[in-house]
Amino acid sequence: MSRQGVTVILIILFLTKTLLGEIKMPSNSSKRIIYSGQNIQGWHFSQESLQPELRNIIAGQPLLVKAWLLIVVAILCITSGIISSFFGAYTFLYITLQPDSFWIEILWMILVVIAWIITTIRGNVARGLLVASIVFFIALLITALVAKLELLPSYDKHISSAIDHSIQNMIVTPLGIVFAIISLISGSLAIALISTSFKRNKNLLQATWFLIIMITSLTTSITSDFSEIVDNKTREPTITVKHISTLGGTISSFGVIAVSVIATNLSKKYLSQFEFLRNWAIAVSSWGSTSFYDLDLSGIDFTEAKLANTDLRTRKLYRTCLQGVTGLDRARVDNRYLDLTNPKVQKLLTHGCSEDTDFSRLNLQGAYVRNADMRHFKLIETNLNGADLQGADLRGSILVRAQVTGVDFTRAILTGICIEDWSVNNQTCFATVECDYIYRRLDDKGEPTDRYPVGRNFEAGEFEALFQEVGNVVELVFKEGVNWRALSFTLRKFQLEDEGLDLELKGVEQRGDLWVVKVTHKEGVPRQQVEERVNAIYDEIHSLLTTKEQQINKLLGIAADQAEALKESSKRPFGNSFFIVGSTITNLAGSGQIDYDEASSKIRSIVANGGDPAQVTPVVQSLLEQLQRQSVANTANQQAELIQQIILTEARKDPFFKQFFVQQGQQIADAMPESAIATAIREAKAQLS
Repeated sequence: MSRQGVTVILIILFLTKTLLGEIKMPSNSSKRIIYSGQNIQGWHFSQESLQPELRNIIAGQPLLVKAWLLIVVAILCITSGIISSFFGAYTFLYITLQPDSFWIEILWMILVVIAWIITTIRGNVARGLLVASIVFFIALLITALVAKLELLPSYDKHISSAIDHSIQNMIVTPLGIVFAIISLISGSLAIALISTSFKRNKNLLQATWFLIIMITSLTTSITSDFSEIVDNKTREPTITVKHISTLGGTISSFGVIAVSVIATNLSKKYLSQFEFLRNWAIAVSSWGSTSFYDLDLSGIDFTEAKLANTDLRTRKLYRTCLQGVTGLDRARVDNRYLDLTNPKVQKLLTHGCSEDTDFSRLNLQGAYVRNADMRHFKLIETNLNGADLQGADLRGSILVRAQVTGVDFTRAILTGICIEDWSVNNQTCFATVECDYIYRRLDDKGEPTDRYPVGRNFEAGEFEALFQEVGNVVELVFKEGVNWRALSFTLRKFQLEDEGLDLELKGVEQRGDLWVVKVTHKEGVPRQQVEERVNAIYDEIHSLLTTKEQQINKLLGIAADQAEALKESSKRPFGNSFFIVGSTITNLAGSGQIDYDEASSKIRSIVANGGDPAQVTPVVQSLLEQLQRQSVANTANQQAELIQQIILTEARKDPFFKQFFVQQGQQIADAMPESAIATAIREAKAQLS
């Protein structure tokens, strides 16, 4: 009977698929205009027949296909009712009519089936099978022990009672599990098909599903009372026995109904271990429906469309508008391009919001989420490459290590986002974004830290100016720190000797242990070529810096006598409180001095690393302590004046340092605690601007 049940289900599905395949569905292979609100149920699209706007369309299965699907549901209900009631009725009849034969095996079989079902519902399928196996082996041991004590009769006198009962257990228990699986899958698949294909009349059809199973169950139970199996028994079935048989079949059917309802979960939140039922139902519900299979739907506008039971297993969904779409949760989708099978991703794409805000490590590439409410979203390591986030509200969201290359943030609200190690490129658009401040770090507790800018908000357009990448940018990556003097000489050399590259310092940032120097170059020059040439000259100058200064001057075309003249002319007052003679800074009282190169090197390091307070603070403290220890500048005002003068001198000598300082000086000062050096940086910035 179990094999017959499986065969019936397979034949039903095969015939249904065959019949649906014979139905001639409309095809839109030719270019036909589709109007807003048009019914395109059953249409099969090709790439050439697509059009940019498919607003308000009605897609899915046509009525003829749904009629065949109703027949399939009815057959599944009848199959479930027959098998479950036959199983229950036969079990109760056998125990009642033959109480001294096989009763212990049947009871063990019932316990194993119940243990399997309960564990599967509460855990998962694998755990259910494990528990069922354990209960089964315990049953074998107990039965063998009882048989050894001669408390159970032997059915075959030619073998021992223990072996005899073990053989019966190994026959009865698997047979019971097979019956249970067929009846449960039939009933669960039927109700899953109703939920996915007939939402409008779902409650009525579910009630009909219940009645069909119960009527089939009662009919089968009553019929089994007079079956050949009963007539061959040694005892005549009494009215009581018949009632017990009917009760057994009814109880079994009720159990199947209860488990089917739990497995398909009428609240639409399918238990993960029964997700395959929903997938099967959606696959069947997409037979003969509107199909966009394996197409590129980039840029297609499906606003307010009805896509239930549609085949949306597409090749690409780059900025495909699904806002206001209904039935996406019942469409056949996959994760080839983005994580479209995830319910919260579907909710975000269709409603522009989500109660579950954790989208970490999901694939949202190319997602169309304009004007979406994404406040306080977790987007850690999320792939947002190419997404359309125009006008989206991302206040307080965490974008740590998020991939946002090619994202359109136009008019988006980015106040309070955390951008630690996010990935942007020149295609990422920050036009007219609203952003008062950002966070640059995420602490161990998952809270954003390192607010920027400190003590103020971004001015209009400031965020865009800081983070908008230019197309012709080369990123020079330094693993062991940057020799700023070597980099300055390198850029100056290219400026003097190779105007074709038109190099210009764009900015400096730290990414973990790496330093990244961004340099713009002339349009049309291959980026790799620029990177190779700049790195080669930098390495050469860096090497020469460790030897002789005259070689650097010669490389830059500066004669030795010119360098000496510059050195002599440097003997002059240095601000109001200091003199500089050669390379030594001395205060007016002559009580203390410091080497200019040593002081300027530390100040350059502070400026370059100003965005990282943890790295800069020790250098700042060391410099200020040194100025006091060597009696060069004992008061905060004197320290600020000296540092300011060094910055201005370096800016006059090095146009690239000046450019970088003018761009970043205010942000560097804001990121530091109030001190003499923060004051010096602000005043130097004011003079150079």
